[in-house]
Amino acid sequence: MTQTPAASFILLSYCQEDTIAEAVQSLLDQNCDPIEIIISDDASADGTFEKIKQLAGTYSGPHRVVARRNETNMGVNRHIEHAISLATSDLMIWTAGDDRNAPNRAQRVIDSHRETGAKLLYSDAETVGPDGEPGENAYRRALFYKDFSTEDAATAFSLYLGATAAWHKDLYRKYGGFPKDRAYEDLILGFRALLEDGLHYIPEKLVTYKEDVGISAQLTKKISTLTNQERRARMLKGHLAVLEQRLADARTFGLADSSPVVRKIKQAAGKIHARLDFYNGIGAVLASRHYGWGAKLQGIASEGMRRLRNR
Repeated sequence: MTQTPAASFILLSYCQEDTIAEAVQSLLDQNCDPIEIIISDDASADGTFEKIKQLAGTYSGPHRVVARRNETNMGVNRHIEHAISLATSDLMIWTAGDDRNAPNRAQRVIDSHRETGAKLLYSDAETVGPDGEPGENAYRRALFYKDFSTEDAATAFSLYLGATAAWHKDLYRKYGGFPKDRAYEDLILGFRALLEDGLHYIPEKLVTYKEDVGISAQLTKKISTLTNQERRARMLKGHLAVLEQRLADARTFGLADSSPVVRKIKQAAGKIHARLDFYNGIGAVLASRHYGWGAKLQGIASEGMRRLRNR
């Protein structure tokens, strides 16, 4: 392929040997302008990459296919950043090793991007439960399926279904990468695209999304072995990482510290800091100068009640 492809369709996999063949085939079956297909495995310990190589090696269609594997496990966000560096198109369509893509997904995204110039495009999905039963479509409760308020998005932790996302490299070039731990890229990218007035929703089910079986579900299972306090602290740290990145992105965009959006992010981050400090003792909360008395009292009351309920 000598010219830049219309899009780079990127599949990230990790230990998904039971679902990877179907996911890869859904990329190879894309009926669209010539694209680049990058299938990148994050050092899976099972047979995932062997199945990837087998399918990619037999492909003879119009798309350029790259099948590769990380030498060591990078984790989700570093793997995403590495895949960005491999993509030759600025428009990147993302998928995972446990999802299926409609054969027209790439073309619908390409056409919508050409028409709108959107920096981030997302769609509806057909959801499936762990046992193959119809899913609950819980993703529809996410903010961007009903509202586009920047102030609401500033502190929201569900924006859109990341499995349906495609986005432009400008959201990475201008704002940089992602926090390393427990900060899902959709929570970062959705806010950046909203700042840029660059969101576009495609009201079609272009992805079949398996609920509670993906990489994020694998992380949740690992966390389930922790104590209640450890799980709570990890969740709070993840939320704090998202808010801190959004604060940096708001400033990069040009919002002043006096703007309602920045003030709201800082207030929310202060409350989370207070809740985390609670686990070092009430004295740590009371002594902190990083947040006000409202955050201190909320943090003590909120986490104190959770401790009493053993939550």
